[in-house]
Amino acid sequence: KSLLKTSIIFWGDYNSTIYDREVPDSNARSSGVITFDGAETLSPGLKVVNDAPSGDPNDAPGGGDVFNCIMASSLASCNSPRQSGKRFKLDRTGIDAIDLVFGTNPDGTFSIPGNDGLYKVFQKSGNATGSSLPDFTATLGTGIGADFQSSTADDGLSFVDFGADPKNSQFSSLFARGLFGSTDEVHPLDGYFDTQRAGYGLQLTSADSFTSTGIFGAYSALFGDLLSYTQVPNGVFYDDDGNADTDNVLLAHQLADGSWVQNRSLELVDDVVTVATIAFLNNGTSYDTLAELLAALADSSGVSTCDVVADGVACLTGVEGVDVIEDLAKFNLTYSIDPTQFMGSEFTLRLASVAAVPEPAGIAIFALGLGALGFTRRRRLR
Repeated sequence: KSLLKTSIIFWGDYNSTIYDREVPDSNARSSGVITFDGAETLSPGLKVVNDAPSGDPNDAPGGGDVFNCIMASSLASCNSPRQSGKRFKLDRTGIDAIDLVFGTNPDGTFSIPGNDGLYKVFQKSGNATGSSLPDFTATLGTGIGADFQSSTADDGLSFVDFGADPKNSQFSSLFARGLFGSTDEVHPLDGYFDTQRAGYGLQLTSADSFTSTGIFGAYSALFGDLLSYTQVPNGVFYDDDGNADTDNVLLAHQLADGSWVQNRSLELVDDVVTVATIAFLNNGTSYDTLAELLAALADSSGVSTCDVVADGVACLTGVEGVDVIEDLAKFNLTYSIDPTQFMGSEFTLRLASVAAVPEPAGIAIFALGLGALGFTRRRRLR
């Protein structure tokens, strides 16, 4: 059986930059970074868990059935609940392929009875290229850069086939439920833009490769291909408890012409501020200017804007309550790798955009202090 380990050399303070060769080679290039906030997730931002212990205090109630996983280097476990910080965050910064290399121990054995040897991957992918991106692919193989060789049918390395249901929690690529989805035990409100899930369809093209098959749901009708962080619209957010670790509530979003649409109301009822959904998509109440929108929110609820939030203070967050809707530029990606019959000492997980030009780049070499993205800490949406 194969026990995985990451092949990591250097990392930065709040992001690990993935280069195509060891730095300080002047020809080294990067098309991606693994980001982390230093509080929820520690350096280098990614880890491999073998033999996830049963009864981990960070597990979801009732535990789970994931024995091994590739996840964020956080306190969360393979079986932690949703929104626990267990997804490693990979931001694409260029159009070349990104290669992550994992070491294996073909002679290793698992200690937990019933361990199936599969590795579930908990990933969050973001677009930091500055341009919208269409579909993507994931391929297993060996080597990096120009030396990458795709896996073969008889090398014992493959993805796990869970079928083609785009909402299957075992094999899926979904946007945040707080934007597209219905209420559940974590989300007390329907998704801001739609009650139906949105994301990429996924399809195995071989045992060693899968590809996305376009975006389903309301996302594509509203925004087209996956937006970059620099392209996402602004939103007005409500911080109902002043706690930086809990979700903000999205109330309104800005259109390309500068006007605003309010899909959620903020009302004062019996001295309690409540949030309610009034519309979806771009069908909410329209305002020509931000000032008009904020005035209407203040009139209906008495809630004003604030920049520095003290615990327990409810307000519209940020400068005049405005921030970018960052979750429109990223999605959760879940899949599993089966290396149980693989006898090599390491393999490569290649992640590529279909818009990428030849001359791929990337190995799990993380350069100290050379991250392209600064430290940001944004809360999830609901």
